Amino acid sequence: MKSKRLVSVGLAAIMSLAIAIPAFAQNNENKDYQAIQNERDQRKLRDLLESFLKNYPNSAHRPDYDIQLMTLYYAGKEWAQMIKLADAFALQQGTADAKSKSNLFTLAMEGARQLGNANKVNEYADRALTADPNNMSVLMTMARGLSENPPTDPAARTAALDKALSYAQRAQKAPKPEKTSDAEWDSAQNRVHGIFGVIYFNQGKWPDASNEFAEYLKTNPTDGVNQYRYGAAMFSQLQTTLANLQALNNDAQLAQKAERDLGPYIDRLNARTKEFETQRDITIDAMAKALAIGGPFADSATKIITPLFNQKNGSVDGLQPYIASKKAELAALAPLPAPVVGGAKSGATPAAGPASGRTNGK
Repeated sequence: MKSKRLVSVGLAAIMSLAIAIPAFAQNNENKDYQAIQNERDQRKLRDLLESFLKNYPNSAHRPDYDIQLMTLYYAGKEWAQMIKLADAFALQQGTADAKSKSNLFTLAMEGARQLGNANKVNEYADRALTADPNNMSVLMTMARGLSENPPTDPAARTAALDKALSYAQRAQKAPKPEKTSDAEWDSAQNRVHGIFGVIYFNQGKWPDASNEFAEYLKTNPTDGVNQYRYGAAMFSQLQTTLANLQALNNDAQLAQKAERDLGPYIDRLNARTKEFETQRDITIDAMAKALAIGGPFADSATKIITPLFNQKNGSVDGLQPYIASKKAELAALAPLPAPVVGGAKSGATPAAGPASGRTNGK
């Protein structure tokens, strides 16, 4: 009888212990949760989040804390830690909601990009887009990355640019997110035009490239690289137009020798000449703006603009003043610095302005 009572008491103790352990763990989780909520030091917060995710892998506070930790890693440029967290998240949080997956893997993609880990960039981009096919950040990042730095191997280059085009097309067709303002969305879509321009430029599709750059540069006129690309794309078309104009002129001369009617030739020559002059003027304008902004393309831009400016004006004497006028034009389009409310504090660096020799924050 005594033995039976001891066994019963023993079982009861084990059962009570089994019940007490989860309650104890829950109390610890709540305590650690509160510590995270109260912490304001970013480094300490990072450590608390790391411990929390390790100690409570099934916590209801996931995936929110995963994203918070990923954000801290991003702010601290801890790219390798971002990769580590993303890989663990992929294994442990397969049932997380789509929005959380998309946000976390978007950040992880950027971490991988900073490390130059192309395989991880592609992996995280695919994971983010699987969760949200309309993730504009990922679509634009992938399209831009592939278009700006395509491989040199012809086959690989073609494949990369085709893939970039697919991403850009998806970005262009994506619906506007609910919390995105019209101004923000218009700005994003305008940047997509710039990405299309680079893709077509690297594919040698000059008319398409120039059309996209023209649209993009309406709201991004101080982008020197794409001003140069716009001018170069238009210059390539100009060369084709000039070749056609010369061929047409040769045909007209032959017709004149044969004493045929020159009327049709004159109309076509006038149309081609007008086309040439339009393309020439656009090229001059774009190259002058590119030179006004400055960049590694300056030598190439100078070689293109100099003969065209001379052809139009009969001299290059006014070229430098013309470039200077474009610099002033671009400066006038730049946003003014925000006003200092309540006056600058003592010892603070004054905002850029006439006193510093700069008028528009440039």
